[in-house]
Amino acid sequence: MELAPLMSLQQDRSDAQRAAFDRLIGEYQVPIFNYALRMIGDADRAADVAQDTFIKAFRKLDTLTDAASTRSWIYRIATNTAIDELRRRRHTARMSEDEAHLELADDRAGPEAQVMDALLDERIGRALLRLRPNHRQCLLLSDLEEMSAQQIAAVMEMRPGAVRVLLCRARAEMRRQLATEGLVR
Repeated sequence: MELAPLMSLQQDRSDAQRAAFDRLIGEYQVPIFNYALRMIGDADRAADVAQDTFIKAFRKLDTLTDAASTRSWIYRIATNTAIDELRRRRHTARMSEDEAHLELADDRAGPEAQVMDALLDERIGRALLRLRPNHRQCLLLSDLEEMSAQQIAAVMEMRPGAVRVLLCRARAEMRRQLATEGLVR
């Protein structure tokens, strides 16, 4: 058996895998980091979670059989990695007041609006971090990542009906947390 055709075939597969991984990073690098940041609440740890997510994705790239399920596949990896990180560092201190705000783009002009938005973001961020991890995850996937119940079910490995119930409970818990921040009655 000649090795040259076999090596050429292996090189072609390796190049295709590298190209697929480059596309994956290009499309999901920022969303996965933002998702991890909201799950973990610490930018450095979120960067580690995002990096670990892509390392795991690269190793498991051959298990991705359907391009349509790429989004739920990468978010499932990110979710599991974030949950592992939360378990490992459960005893660490929460974010400081200075780190608690999430910086979002502001289209409005004026320093007053910027200060008010920063305070609001900080309070929402604190409320979000006080949620149970599965409630936080479900809210983030639904409201920020705009995933359907079906997609969330794939990420969280639940039935869609259970996702809808969890989302309802998560929203109720978030309302309670926002009330403690003085944002809702």
